[in-house]
Order: sequence, then C-alpha cells, then structure tokens
Amino acid sequence: MQRAVSGGSALEPNPIPDDVRRFILGNALTVPDVEALLMLRGSGGASCDADLLASRLYVSRTRAEAVAAKLRNLGAAEQLDDATSIVYRPRTAELSAVLDALLLCYARNLVQVAQLIHSTESQSAQAFADAFRIRKET
Repeated sequence: MQRAVSGGSALEPNPIPDDVRRFILGNALTVPDVEALLMLRGSGGASCDADLLASRLYVSRTRAEAVAAKLRNLGAAEQLDDATSIVYRPRTAELSAVLDALLLCYARNLVQVAQLIHSTESQSAQAFADAFRIRKET
C-alpha cells in the first residue's frame, strides 16, 4: 500500500522555496505581517481597518497600523479612500505570485516559516546588541 506524501513533509530538505525565503528575509516579515496577508487575501476583497486587524492578529492597534503600513509599502495592500482601511491588492502580477507562494508555504510549513522569521529577528536583535557593545567599549 502506498502512502500519499503531501508537500512540506519532514523528508523535504528545504520546504521554503528560494523566492519565498528571499521575500521573507528581504522584507523583514514578521508573523503578524504574514497572518495579515493571509487574512486580507482570504477576505474576498473586503477591506480591513486597524481595529479589525488588531483584534484578528491579537496585537495592539498601533502594531496593526504598522503592519498595514508595511503591507502598503510592500505593494501587497492598498489604502482605501477613507484612509483607515486597506484591501489586499498586490501591485504587480509578480508580487501576487510571490505572495501566493508565501501563503501556500506558510499554510503547509507553518513551523519552518515561523522559525525562519524568528531566526532573522534573533539575528537582528543580536546585531543590535553587538553594535551597542562595540560602541560602549570604544
């Protein structure tokens, strides 16, 4: 009897495609950023304001506003005329394809993607701490 093997199995050496890895690292994505993308894309074109984003992501309104701004700056979301709501609207077809790949990868390999995100956050924090230590020593 054959067993079906789904994508992202433990046998797969690198479940995160290179373009997705580059996008995560190059844009310093956080878990709330990816969760917001997932939520917005799944909303069927409905808009989302900072309060709704904050409640769904379990973050403060201030943090939700920062996530919304980041998604707008990435070109993944567009601010609506009311200036308080955003909608999932990737600026280019290429960006849309990378976001689709990212969100599929996140759904299939949540742990690996979260580990990649957190490893970059840890590296950034360590680099900041190291810079402070070097400056203090001089």
